[in-house]
Amino acid sequence: MSVSARTYPIFRTERALVLAIAAFALVPILYVLGRALLVSRNVAYWDELDTALLLLLRLDNGATWQEVLGQLFALGNEHRTFTSRLLFATSYWTTGTVNFAVIGAIGNLFICTLCGLLIYFAGTTVRRVRMGVLLAFLLFQLEHYENFQWSGASIDHFQVVLLAGACVIGLSRGTRGGWLAAMLFALLATFTLAHGIVTWAVGALALATERRWRRLTVWLAVGLVTAGFFFYGFNFNPGHEIGLTKNGEVGRVLQYWLALLGAPLALGQDAAQPFLGVALLALLGRAIAQGAWARERIALPLTLWAVGALGLVAIGRADVAHGHVYSRYYVLGALAWALVLFLQFEERHDTAHPYRLLVRVLPLLALFNVLANSQFAHDARSWVICRDNATEYYQRYGSDGLGRFTLHPNPEYASTLLRSVEQAGIYRMPRLCRQRWFPDAQVSTALTYFVDRINVDDQMISIEGWAARPGQVSAPNQIHLVLQSKKSHHIFTTLPMERNDVTAAHPQETWLQSGFRFQRRRWLLPAEDFQIGLLISSKDRAEFVMTAHRLDMTGKGVGLLAGSE
Repeated sequence: MSVSARTYPIFRTERALVLAIAAFALVPILYVLGRALLVSRNVAYWDELDTALLLLLRLDNGATWQEVLGQLFALGNEHRTFTSRLLFATSYWTTGTVNFAVIGAIGNLFICTLCGLLIYFAGTTVRRVRMGVLLAFLLFQLEHYENFQWSGASIDHFQVVLLAGACVIGLSRGTRGGWLAAMLFALLATFTLAHGIVTWAVGALALATERRWRRLTVWLAVGLVTAGFFFYGFNFNPGHEIGLTKNGEVGRVLQYWLALLGAPLALGQDAAQPFLGVALLALLGRAIAQGAWARERIALPLTLWAVGALGLVAIGRADVAHGHVYSRYYVLGALAWALVLFLQFEERHDTAHPYRLLVRVLPLLALFNVLANSQFAHDARSWVICRDNATEYYQRYGSDGLGRFTLHPNPEYASTLLRSVEQAGIYRMPRLCRQRWFPDAQVSTALTYFVDRINVDDQMISIEGWAARPGQVSAPNQIHLVLQSKKSHHIFTTLPMERNDVTAAHPQETWLQSGFRFQRRRWLLPAEDFQIGLLISSKDRAEFVMTAHRLDMTGKGVGLLAGSE
């Protein structure tokens, strides 16, 4: 029996103790990833319209390779997001479209991969357990809701952290291959987000400290060329005021930097953020003074990168953010805190009882995680509500900006772009009514139905009514709309509606769920003259009836009601 096991007699072996700690650390990971999966949708939202859809539309229009490169390296809001744009382009080249739910999953995989690398390269089992626990409770909680729930943030903000971590790990190997890989990762980080450029400074410091002068010379040369390319043609977004370009703003930038550093532990308390930022810097300085640089060739350089990256964020966003720390930036501060605490654990470790301090701190880490989830749950829900509300109104009306929230700051631009990519077949926003196939559907003369209205405008087609089987209970999602022309045949799902008027008129039937509403953006239907039919499906059969109503899309578009059945 090991020393640690005797310390905790409930565990017979040290391995059992380690497995118990690991299982406990999995809880926040599974919670956050599961929550992200539940709210994931293939929706183009805000930045994704510019960085992904506009790029795909230009590729679809036959851009030359020079134009493609120009688009991939294009400057946007002081960043060159080459890596994510390349991912979007690769998705288009291989599948003809892009799925933002998949992109979001890839973004979340980036942060999981970083944690896996840091745990693996931590060394001994004890160090790996400490690293894993700290990363689990600090990185996997709802302070990071924007990154976990939105591919537009995760694909860049999680990716740049992974690339910076991979760069530091490559340098730590001390081999020529590791050094070359580190340069590649630093190059990619630079063209993922602007603060990726800090990897070159941290790498140079690591090489200089280890007196690898020849490699340092090449590193600096490649870094300077990369920076020159990054800043070639560089200009600031006119809507962004950069703090250091104005007199007397250095203090504001410094305060915002400290707030960014301290925010992960402040739990939403703005006044505490700068003080916690100072505490982080103090702990980092103490670790360096205690010789951590020689012992921690991954944790310490990566901490310096995160701190430096937030300094660059502070310079670029202090005036824009007005002191507010956005969720997407929390990952940098949380990573810095996890690594600094890891350094403190390593300095204070007890060889005889290697897990004692960690076990004692576990309740505090769990409490912090729970409080962070509680504090930011409202913001996480609000973000989803805003996105879904904007999506719902676009689905309903075919235009952005008609609800309380919008898909893009410029709704008219969003509506035009979305219509263009949908008409080109590159991407389609989630549809309320999807196409289905019922090859074994039978004609029925027993269905009862009524079509209340058919509306066609410049954006949408909508058809409402009710349908039911006599003697059968109506259930949601059973009713489908059939559109039959001389050239094509389509069957679509419909949105369920309760019809109290139908139950009042037919009290002997259970037809409350007999109502339906069909909606579809008009440019997604061919310009044909359709006869309208209704189909009801159940587990055992599908029956349909063709009505005398028509939907004529050959001209301006018109719905023709034949009268009541």
